[in-house]
Amino acid sequence: MGKLDEIAERSGVDAILIDSPENVEYFTGVKSLADATLLLFYNRRAGVPRLYVPLLEYYRYRDSLEGKGVEVYAISRTLKPSDAKVIEKDWGELVKTLVAGLKAGYDAGFPSPLATTVMRSIGEYVDVSNDISKVRMVKEDWEIELIERAVGVTAMGIKAVAEEAEEGVSETELAGVFEREVRRRGVEDYAFPPIISAAPNNSYPHNTPTGNKIKAGDVIVVDVGVRIGGRCSDLTRVVKVGSIPGEVERIIEAVREAVSESLSLVQPGVRAGEVAEKAVSVMEKHGLKERFIHGLGHGIGVVVHEPPYLRLGSQTVLEKNMVFTIEPGVYIPGVVGVRIEEDVVVEERGARVLSSGLDQVLQA
Repeated sequence: MGKLDEIAERSGVDAILIDSPENVEYFTGVKSLADATLLLFYNRRAGVPRLYVPLLEYYRYRDSLEGKGVEVYAISRTLKPSDAKVIEKDWGELVKTLVAGLKAGYDAGFPSPLATTVMRSIGEYVDVSNDISKVRMVKEDWEIELIERAVGVTAMGIKAVAEEAEEGVSETELAGVFEREVRRRGVEDYAFPPIISAAPNNSYPHNTPTGNKIKAGDVIVVDVGVRIGGRCSDLTRVVKVGSIPGEVERIIEAVREAVSESLSLVQPGVRAGEVAEKAVSVMEKHGLKERFIHGLGHGIGVVVHEPPYLRLGSQTVLEKNMVFTIEPGVYIPGVVGVRIEEDVVVEERGARVLSSGLDQVLQA
């Protein structure tokens, strides 16, 4: 748990409380399920992190963390199995007991089912959210390897979608094609529900597959991602069904240019906002600036949206081993939308595109 000690020292605190499921997963390596109620406590004097969980989660965490230097406790006032380390307190009482007499840090900036209880019980604290984000933004080599594996499987799923996309097939059927392909390849979970949309549904950046049938001349936006080993991918490709209108072709080429120009700026020392500005300038050149209605990209890791965020005004300085998406898009509401998304790792000499093995535009 060297990273927790590093954060505590940097923040000048005696102890750290973490209740965000994604941060608990990051520091323990054990998958958090749904809106899990979890509390990770690290006291620098004790040196051994303690994880507090509901009784129904106790055995999974205990067995998963055996021999890994984390003490696991169950919170329960009623059920007390003899083979469980049970704490007979409610969450508020537990927090007050843990932080008594200590200067505590807390990941207040991350969503958590326990946030209200902790805020009410912790008293004064130092918000260590930014320090945690900085640690998570710079990936270790093993994390990059897992993300790259997830990207590879995602690419195979997208290829399967393109092979089965034809007139009369529905968006939901194509979502099933993707899911079947990646599950066959051992995927444990999706990074997010698949987005597979033909016009006009693809004119809205976020959507869910519908019974909408594919037609000749459609462009299908396939935005999908998986989790492997607890790390995410997030790719978007365009699938053309037959010959598409010239105006849509021009939009696709503008988006591809925005991807290319943005990637050319990525290197250590560059501000994230500068990269976003480059994409916007390309869209402006093509008269499409107003139709680019979201940020250029976001970090990927334990969850699919995490720092750094590549958007206008961002002062985050890119560093080696940051991993994020580059995903410009153009959306004409109710008509058509186009988005292309690459997964990128920052290296000393620039960007390495983890998803470069998959064509940005595929033909059905």
